[in-house]
Amino acid sequence: MSKRFITAGMLSSLLLIGGAASTHAQAITVAQQTAGTCIGTIVSETGEEVIGATVKVQGTSMATSTNIDGHFSLTGVKPGAILEISCIGYEPLTVTWKGEPLSLTMKETANALDEVVVVGYGQQKKVNLTGSVASVNMDKISDTRPITNVSQALAGLASGVNVTSGNNQPGNDNATIRVRGVGTLNDASPLVIIDGVEAGINTVNPSDIESMSILKDAASAAIYGSRAANGVILITTKKGQSGSVKVNYNGYVSFESIRKTLTPVSNYADYMELINEGYYNTYGQKNYIFSDAVINEWRANEGGDQLRYPNQDWIDATFKNATATNHTVSMSGGSDKIRFYTSFGYLNNPGVMPNAGFSRYSARVSVDADVTKWLTIGALASGYRGETQPGARVQDDIFTYASATTPGMVFLAPDGRFGAMNNTEDDSQCAVNNPISRAYRIEGNQRKNNSRIRFTGTFRPYEGITVVGSYNYELVDTEQRQKPHFVQGWNFKDDVMTYDSTGKTSVSNSDAKVERYFWDAVGNYDKKFWDRLQFNLMVGASSELYRSKSFNASRQDLIDLGLWALGAATGDASAGGSSTEWSMLSYFGRVNLNWMEKYLLEFNLRYDGSSRFQKGRRWGHFPSASAGWRMEREAFMQGLVDKGLDALKLRVSYGKLGNNSIGNYDTQALYTSSGMNYVLGNSLATGLAQSALANALLTWESTNVFNVAADLMLFNSRLSATLEYFHKKTDNILISLPAPAVHGTTSLPKVNSAQVSNQGFELTLTWNDRIGNVNYGINANATYVKNNVDKFKGKDKAGMSISGANLIWEGHPINSQYLLKVDRIIQTDEDLALVQKMIDNAPVVNGKKANPFAAYGTPEKGDLLYQDVNGDGVIDADDRTIVSDGPNPKWMLGLNLTAEWKGIDFGMLLQASLGAKRYWQSTAYNTPTVRYGYQLNKEVCDGRWYEGRTDATYPRLLFYQNNINQQASDFYLQDLAYLKIRNIQLGYTLPQKWTRACQIDKVRIYGSLENFFTFTKFKGFDPEVSGMAYPTMRQAVIGLNVAF
Repeated sequence: MSKRFITAGMLSSLLLIGGAASTHAQAITVAQQTAGTCIGTIVSETGEEVIGATVKVQGTSMATSTNIDGHFSLTGVKPGAILEISCIGYEPLTVTWKGEPLSLTMKETANALDEVVVVGYGQQKKVNLTGSVASVNMDKISDTRPITNVSQALAGLASGVNVTSGNNQPGNDNATIRVRGVGTLNDASPLVIIDGVEAGINTVNPSDIESMSILKDAASAAIYGSRAANGVILITTKKGQSGSVKVNYNGYVSFESIRKTLTPVSNYADYMELINEGYYNTYGQKNYIFSDAVINEWRANEGGDQLRYPNQDWIDATFKNATATNHTVSMSGGSDKIRFYTSFGYLNNPGVMPNAGFSRYSARVSVDADVTKWLTIGALASGYRGETQPGARVQDDIFTYASATTPGMVFLAPDGRFGAMNNTEDDSQCAVNNPISRAYRIEGNQRKNNSRIRFTGTFRPYEGITVVGSYNYELVDTEQRQKPHFVQGWNFKDDVMTYDSTGKTSVSNSDAKVERYFWDAVGNYDKKFWDRLQFNLMVGASSELYRSKSFNASRQDLIDLGLWALGAATGDASAGGSSTEWSMLSYFGRVNLNWMEKYLLEFNLRYDGSSRFQKGRRWGHFPSASAGWRMEREAFMQGLVDKGLDALKLRVSYGKLGNNSIGNYDTQALYTSSGMNYVLGNSLATGLAQSALANALLTWESTNVFNVAADLMLFNSRLSATLEYFHKKTDNILISLPAPAVHGTTSLPKVNSAQVSNQGFELTLTWNDRIGNVNYGINANATYVKNNVDKFKGKDKAGMSISGANLIWEGHPINSQYLLKVDRIIQTDEDLALVQKMIDNAPVVNGKKANPFAAYGTPEKGDLLYQDVNGDGVIDADDRTIVSDGPNPKWMLGLNLTAEWKGIDFGMLLQASLGAKRYWQSTAYNTPTVRYGYQLNKEVCDGRWYEGRTDATYPRLLFYQNNINQQASDFYLQDLAYLKIRNIQLGYTLPQKWTRACQIDKVRIYGSLENFFTFTKFKGFDPEVSGMAYPTMRQAVIGLNVAF
């Protein structure tokens, strides 16, 4: 073969090889540019699936998350793309996708060390906090529980926080929140801040909340100065995040009922006999009210027609099971430049009482935009419209009127007619008191509109410097109108109408507006010096203006009940109104020093000026200082770190807080024309008189708080513990002094005089772990609070302030229970001999033997025998003594249990309260008294004394005006201790391989029981509800969470 053929062959081969190489290179280029589906599996170092990890394509908005098997799938990804993977509890991971399935392992991290907590005007890493801050993840709670009221979500979840509800009527936001007990004789409510601005805690939809922080000591709360003495609750709402648009739906149906603990006498024949017994015990006349013929008639028809011969349980007749619904739809997303979040909510709760339901529409829109690298602007608009049915206006006294009925009535017939008395021997006033018909005797809903706008701007001129400015406006407008609705009452036994409410007509309208204007500017400077010292400086200023005005008008003789205008009435008219405002200007600052993540210092100072005080007393300063030592970072602790110690921090703080919760004009002289009319020249003239004296020396209540604590984390942060001791002392508490009669109608001004101290400790324990495929968590908290009035009006009895059973007195807790003590129920001749002995040994006064029972009456068999506490031989008011520290609990306990396994989740929240007792006596509900036309308590009647009985638990039945057994005594002292299972919930999240087929990211179905189980000795409806008021509702819930 010639050389040229060899050369030609070699050239041909080289060309073929080169061509093939070129074709292969082009194919690789095309492959690199063709988008595909990136799939993979993520597990932990122990081989367990990582659920909920976020997988994002770097530089884009493309993202997804792993399912319960640790799998993920992301379409439209080009080979060579960089994936950013993150998950709570694991270190971030960055990988490059080469077009093949991924199998990744994430390393667990002590993420609790990196947890960020919202504090006043900023955020801090929890591990570097030197103040006392508790955080609640509301985003998770609102997804798993039927929360319609933000305050109820706090119950049992944070140490030092006690939540009680005095009235559970739908739409009523009056839950009482106490942080570390009651520290003042005035308003002890904490300050609530929503997105940097003071607001009502229930003015925001719980589903829109991302987190809540409770600031409990001076180090954390002093930045809010004059309003922080009772703690601060910071609420942060959700904002949009960069990425694809996400749509979430949370909704549930709730089946509501009351927890029935009080049982009335419902057998009408028994009821009539008991009424007669009470009158006989009092007056000695048998059948004083009801005749034997009527009693026998009802007895003979007990199993008959219950419409004609009812044996009605008034609680069952008044409270009906109800079905409430709640729906929230939210949408969020955005680009790297603009982010948005919007939501819409609807709640409908008819409640368990008639014609007293509540509905609410809420909406929220939030937008943030990066205009430049150094400027970000934001806007927020939110609001709600709530509407309450007219019957709610009579619900406050429904228990008063319901008690003034009898079991011989039918409140509401099946055909919709209202009942009166079926027995003509009953008291006729019962027809007026029918609680169902009363709820329908008025027309006109109450509407409450809340609107809020907020604008923010964030300026970053240089590295480490940030300036944030904001403006906020809020309007709360409450409208109410009312006119009569006439109803009839029927005697169903004889089928005749015996009551008609038709009468004089009137129409009334009222409107109340509250406006709040707020602006602030906050600057931050953050820099690290010498690679060791982290320095942060925050300074700011804020201004607030609060205006409130109201107007109401009414007019008699409405010409047509179909009209609402005041001009449609022709009779007498009346009108009234009020207007008030106050303002505050504040300057504040904070310095944080962090040396090598080991030694921590923080200083806060706020300077507040309030229009509520006079010049010279208007300004107050509120400083605090705190320090922390992260001992685990010391070299001598390395041995313990190697054995599982993650963190050990000691911290201490001291500071001064304020309370400006006084009237807007308490420092000024006030005048009134009410009741000051006089005759001048044969005509009536309006007079004016001073109603209150001025006190220009009034100033802030101030609270000095000392706090010392230890924080511990072990075993890769699976176990964490916090133990704190606190001591709060509030000085200059405003109190009113009694005015001598010479002042006439003029009251003395309030003065800064009293002092109250609170001290106690808090313990929080948390354990989070995983066993196989089961993730579980245990969170327990305990709080002990001791309260004392250090200074009031003196330590002798002249310094006592007594209101019913409540006593405020130096050296004792606030509202100590000051009562007579009961020795026994007199049931035998031996017991009665004690009465005679006291009469025989009675003291001689002015040469005459005193009657030892003159004050309350001489007891007979079946009556209470009160103790002669002071030993003077006489039973009277001087024998009252402190029998309880009062209604404020000493111990508050909470336990939250969670577990998750392959899409199934379980949770249980328990709450307990100990050490509180309250005097509770209600004539119609728990006293051994009878009254014509009034209900009776079955427990009282079953336990009453009667001749021959020696094991009675209640005294004999007497007419209610004989009050020998109704004196304020410890016989009616109720133990408010309770254990509640607040919530039990079970949910299931469908596998993503099912939901993704329907283009849905997540579907979770859950069932929940709220307030179903309460263990207590309290005799009323609920130990948290004071006396007889709208009871706590038990809820059986079915809910759905869907994410697109």
